[in-house]
Amino acid sequence: MADERPPEYERISITVPRALAEELRDMKQAHSIESVSAFASRAMAEQIDRERRHRESGERLRAEFGLDEEEVELARQWADDVTNRRTRLSLEEYLASRTSRGKRDAA
Repeated sequence: MADERPPEYERISITVPRALAEELRDMKQAHSIESVSAFASRAMAEQIDRERRHRESGERLRAEFGLDEEEVELARQWADDVTNRRTRLSLEEYLASRTSRGKRDAA
């Protein structure tokens, strides 16, 4: 008995808005999802993973480039602007034009 492993799954109860609960039940009945619990587990795991990646990318930007919180958010905005062709500025130019430090340096 000493070498028994704890179960990989644990039952918990969560409360969701009624509209979401009804939508999930409808999806299950329509066979769009295999089960409500499996769908919720997968969705939560994906959200946790996204948040972890987001946090880690901010940590990398701070560590590798010495960016502060404001600059980290601007770097993310710059990446989105470049991807969607809203800017052609380099990251350095983008940060300099939008940060208080960059505005002070330009003055």
